[in-house]
Amino acid sequence: MKIFKEKRERLWILLVLLGIVIFYWAMKYCQLQKQDLTERGEPNPLNINWLPYSQGLAKAKQEDRYILIDFYTDWCGYCKKMDRETYSQEEVKKILAENFVTIKVNAESENKILEEGKEITERELALKYKVNSYPTIWFLDSNSNKIAPLPGFVPAEQFLWIINYIGGGWYKKISFEEYLRTNNLD
Repeated sequence: MKIFKEKRERLWILLVLLGIVIFYWAMKYCQLQKQDLTERGEPNPLNINWLPYSQGLAKAKQEDRYILIDFYTDWCGYCKKMDRETYSQEEVKKILAENFVTIKVNAESENKILEEGKEITERELALKYKVNSYPTIWFLDSNSNKIAPLPGFVPAEQFLWIINYIGGGWYKKISFEEYLRTNNLD
C-alpha cells in the first residue's frame, strides 16, 4: 500500500512539472509569435505598430502620413503610464493607425540609427530634437518637417484632441485653442 501511495505521489509531481513545462513553452511560443510580427513590421491589431526611427520616416514619406515620435526612457514612470493609460485606448490606437506612422526612441540608448545619412545614437537624436523631459512626443509631417513637441504625460481624452488636430490637418488652418472652441472641447 505504501509503495502504491509513493508511486501515485511521484506521478502527481511528474504531471505538475509536465504541466508547468507545457505552460511555459506555450507562453514562450506566443511571445515569439508576437515578436516575429513586430520584427516583420506587420501591424498587430491589438497594439500600436511602433517602428524604428529610420524605417518609420521612410514609411511616412511613402504613405504620405504624419509621424509621431515618442521619446522615452526605461526608468520613466510617466512613459509607462502613457503606454498603459493613453496608448492602450482603442480610439487612440484607431486614430494613430489611420493618420500616423508611430516611432519609439529610447532617449538614453546607444543604439545606432541613421539620421540624414549619418549614423548617430538614439540619445544623440533626442538631443537633436531638444528633448529634456520624458515622455516627449514630436509630431512631424510626412516629409519629416517638425510640427510641434508635446512634453509630459497626456491623458487619453486630451491626447485624442491633439492627434485629431494634427492628424486631421487642422493645425494648418486654425490654432489649437480655436479648434477646441469650434469642437466644444474646452
